[in-house]
Amino acid sequence: MPLGNLLDMAKSLVASLIIVALTMSSPAIAAAPAPLVLKPTSSWQVNYAEERCRLGRQFGDGKQTVLLFMDRFSPSEYFRLTIAGKRIPTSVQKGEANIQFGPSEQEQKIAFLAGNLGKEPALIFSSSARVAPPSGSELLAMKDRENAERVVIQPISEDRQKAIRYLRVGKPLQKPLMLETGSMRGPLAALDTCIDNLLSSWGIDVEKHKTLSQRATPLEPPGKWIVSSDYPIAMLAAGQPALVNFRLTVGPDGMPTACHIQATTRPKFFDDAVCKSVMRRARFSPALDAQGQPLVSYYQNNVYFRLP
Repeated sequence: MPLGNLLDMAKSLVASLIIVALTMSSPAIAAAPAPLVLKPTSSWQVNYAEERCRLGRQFGDGKQTVLLFMDRFSPSEYFRLTIAGKRIPTSVQKGEANIQFGPSEQEQKIAFLAGNLGKEPALIFSSSARVAPPSGSELLAMKDRENAERVVIQPISEDRQKAIRYLRVGKPLQKPLMLETGSMRGPLAALDTCIDNLLSSWGIDVEKHKTLSQRATPLEPPGKWIVSSDYPIAMLAAGQPALVNFRLTVGPDGMPTACHIQATTRPKFFDDAVCKSVMRRARFSPALDAQGQPLVSYYQNNVYFRLP
């Protein structure tokens, strides 16, 4: 065979190898799975409990039934999500979930624990969420733990609440879930009303608290109130985590006068450990009314006991 033909064949072979190499190094990107879309099968319900307000709704039916709960423990735009149902099972016991109140609000990463609500598997979100995450600059300011309590987060407007159409849950679910919530303005307003009634039952002056010049503010980071030795020994040996929401009544002198457990995922001695520790160590700059006078107020937070 002439040398020229051999050279042409060699060039053709090299070109083919390059094409194959490029094809192998650039695999096609798999399309994200379409979400399971569930329509509501109940109206929104508000549960008035002694220490929290719960907004709940059912979506889907039969084996596709999903329950959505939003718990609020004090006046705030934040709530704690719980999503339960047979569509929820996940082999991941804890981590970060991707959620979005769409279509306009940004996706958020929220810490969760896998658990159960009654007999149904559930994602119990261990950190609080809003229907919209804080802005980039607000998140940056909140990273400074010593000043996080003092960061002012801009409120979410009524128009943004009205524009919400769904809650989408991605990771850790194998198939994303989209719950067609519709406008969230009415449900969130009902939750606000429940919280006002809750504060009155605590002996809090609701109207004065709407115009506080200063809320009850910890004198040191709350992370210092509970130390590793406070972890209940029995649960430490069993390797059991726990999530405990608590509320303190704070006197005009900044001293806590009572501790109340608002929600818990574990036995009572977790609750006792939390209250014992925070009552011993928590101290506050007291809440001040619009005229700068101290008054009886409250402080709410949660403790997440976990092993490394």
